[in-house]
Amino acid sequence: MPSLSRGFTLIELLVVIAIIGLLSSIVLASLNTARTKGEDAARISDIKSIETAMELYYNTNNHYPQACAGSPDVGLSMTALGSCLTADGDLPSMPSQLSTDGDQYAWDGTYGYGLYVYTAANNGYCRTGINVNPGWWGSPPTCNF
Repeated sequence: MPSLSRGFTLIELLVVIAIIGLLSSIVLASLNTARTKGEDAARISDIKSIETAMELYYNTNNHYPQACAGSPDVGLSMTALGSCLTADGDLPSMPSQLSTDGDQYAWDGTYGYGLYVYTAANNGYCRTGINVNPGWWGSPPTCNF
């Protein structure tokens, strides 16, 4: 009686490899979504810190940052805003993520101030602040945080 070799056929191996590949792609997609949500959570936390620093600045100076932020009604980089808030000690340092992804700050004595912030959840920019002038950046949606 001939001995039968006990092993896997080529078809069985290919099916197992395909299943493993499919499962790993699903897991990687889930990890990418989690990473994006984590980055947005960090960005939202940074914006909340800036909003708190803005209110501390206002309480001290009776206006939102203006002198070191340039002309009113002009979108300025977060780095410019950071120079105002860190000089007064209202913010320890400007979060680097907000300085590098194109976020902006604008102010107006009549309206208040606005922040133009990128979030992956919106897949674009949104605006937040106190009495945000809708004309500053066109009509991006209001941030929902």
